This record gives sequence, C-alpha cells and structure tokens, in this order.
Amino acid sequence: MARLRCAEDNYAQPLLAIAAHGLPGSTRTYPTKPLDDESWRTIRRAAQDHRVTGLLVAAVKDGAFPATAAQFGDVRGGHVRTMLRVMSLEQELLELVGLLDRHGINHRVLKGTAVAHLDYADPALRSFIDLDVLVRADDFERTVRVLTDAGFVRTLMEPAPGFDRRFDKGTTLIGSAGYELDLHRTFVLGPWGLVIELEDLWRDGGQEFIVAGRPVRALSRDTRFMHACYHAALGDWPLRLSSLRDVVEMLLRIGDDAGPIRQLAARWHAEAVVAAAIADANRLLGIAPRTELERWAAGYPFSRREEARLALHTHPDKTFAAQALSTLVALPRLRDKADYLRALLLPEPQYVADRHPSALARFRYGIREVRRGRARRR
Repeated sequence: MARLRCAEDNYAQPLLAIAAHGLPGSTRTYPTKPLDDESWRTIRRAAQDHRVTGLLVAAVKDGAFPATAAQFGDVRGGHVRTMLRVMSLEQELLELVGLLDRHGINHRVLKGTAVAHLDYADPALRSFIDLDVLVRADDFERTVRVLTDAGFVRTLMEPAPGFDRRFDKGTTLIGSAGYELDLHRTFVLGPWGLVIELEDLWRDGGQEFIVAGRPVRALSRDTRFMHACYHAALGDWPLRLSSLRDVVEMLLRIGDDAGPIRQLAARWHAEAVVAAAIADANRLLGIAPRTELERWAAGYPFSRREEARLALHTHPDKTFAAQALSTLVALPRLRDKADYLRALLLPEPQYVADRHPSALARFRYGIREVRRGRARRR
C-alpha cells in the first residue's frame, strides 16, 4: 500500500495560507476580499483548533488577509485570550520546573512552549493548550509520585506496575489549577517510540530558554526537530497545521546543516517519520523543497513496513488498541512481550474500573478496536 498523504481538502484554503503566513516561497494565497461572516467564523474556529491564531492576527495586520474591522477585532480579542491562557500555563510551568528541580529530577520541556520561544521569531505566533515535559525512564515512577504528592491527578492508571517506565509513551496528569500535563519518557506510543535511543535525548545537555526571567531547559535543536517530526507525522489526523509549521520553522534554521538530523534519523530507524513530516509540511504549506534534507524527504522510498507502521497513525479511525498490538509485535525480547501482553490482558483493577465489566468484555473490546484501528485508507 502507498503511504496515505493528508489531502489538501481536509482544510479550507485560507487556513493553509494562514499556517504558511510569512514563510519564504510559499504559494498559498488568501482571498481577495473579506469573507462573509459565516465563512469568517469557520476560519477563525479552524485557526483556533490548529493553534495558528497568532499567524491569523499577523496575516490580517500585515494586510495579507483582507478582513473587516469587526473581523480583526474578533480574532485579535480571541488571540489575546489565548495568550493570557498561555501566560498562565507558563507560570504553572515555572512552578513545575521548580518542583522537579527541588527533587533532583532531570527534565526537558517539550513542544509548544519550548518551540514558541526557541524556534519562532515571536513566541506569540505559536499558542498551546497544555504542558509537555520529558523525564528519564528510570525517573518516571518517582516523578509521578512527586507530582501526585504535589496535587496532580493521573487521568489513567498504568495497567501494571512499571508499564509506563518500560513500554508506554508516558502518562497524563491534571494539575490543581486544572491544566493538563503530559509527562513523557519517549515521543510516541508504538514501534516508532520503541526504537528511539532515549539516551540521545539527554546526551548533549539540551538548550536553555527564558520564561518570565527564569531559565528553562528544552531538548537540543536536533532532538527538538526530531520530536517535531514525530508530532507532525504521527500526532493528529488530519495533520495539525501548527505542528507542520513547527517543522518548517526549524528547517529554516537548520538549513544545510542537516548531517546530525540524518544521523539521528538513521540511528533511530525513523527516516520514514522525518521524511513524511518534512514532505507533508512543505506540500501542505505550499513550499518547494529547497535544501538537501527537504529534497531527500520529497523522494524518500518508503518501505512496505514503514508504510504499515505510519498507517497506524494516519487515518481517522486510528486506535490505541491497534498501536498497542503493533508495540507487542515490535518488542525484541520474549520476556518483554509476555509482560506487555499480561499487563494488557490482565491489568490492575484500577486501570479498568468503570470501563469494562469483565476480562472477556475487555478482550472483545480490544479485538474490535484493533480491527477498526488497522483499517487502511487510500
């Protein structure tokens, strides 16, 4: 089967132009006159969902996107509210970082806030709605205890002790202020997450940025770009435009200095993920390949195995169960396979509380979800 590419008709054309606003060489175009009120509301909501309201404000302010005064006031007011939420999250981030530092837990800030500060000319162009933090696998259980002692609540218990540390992407917790914290040990669930050399994420000390006058540490440029590719290619479906914009923003800074990226991609057996993210970002944002890395991505020969693994994430019916089954197949050791299967078939009672009345019901549910999640779309 050929790799499923996210079609342009998943998006309104003005939305693609918004996501590409200010990018050199983009062929995306705006309407020639202001939209009617209903179309405007549709675009504004889509920009909010794709976290590109900052780019929409910039496009209208620059005169690229024609809009009425009322429309500009509408989107500007909405973006101000979004930025107030972002500033509140960043204050919570500082509290979180301080908590982890006091307990000697090494960590890296991921995604939205790190990318906004390090990879965009103006952080206000990149909004986000939650916090993401990476910790070492060996520190994962202790970190969860520290967080829960501080008032965080897990949204889902692990199916068996040690499951998060050994097999899962991480876990989600809710802070006392009501925000969501995604605590990671790796980038993604499934085979693509298993093959990441996790020590590579900690080897170089990361990159520092400043929030409200205080230093915070993110991944290094190259590992941050790798994470952006994982998130863009394997995250939402249809692909989230802010994630694609992240990839392009980083490509502009990487330029022809792509040797370390290719080496990491090969070391992690993730060439397909990186190639898909770059090719789809350029295609949907209307940018012709410029650098050697982008040309390599545009012509990458995906293998059938890579296509099948990508397909676990690239259709609207993707499920946890299908990704979990693929994880089982990809685990290299028989002991790990047995422990993983046992945890999913016979999980701790708190994991299935209020979800499945019996082990048989859970098994039947899993079979249905696997069948649905392995559906192939062309």
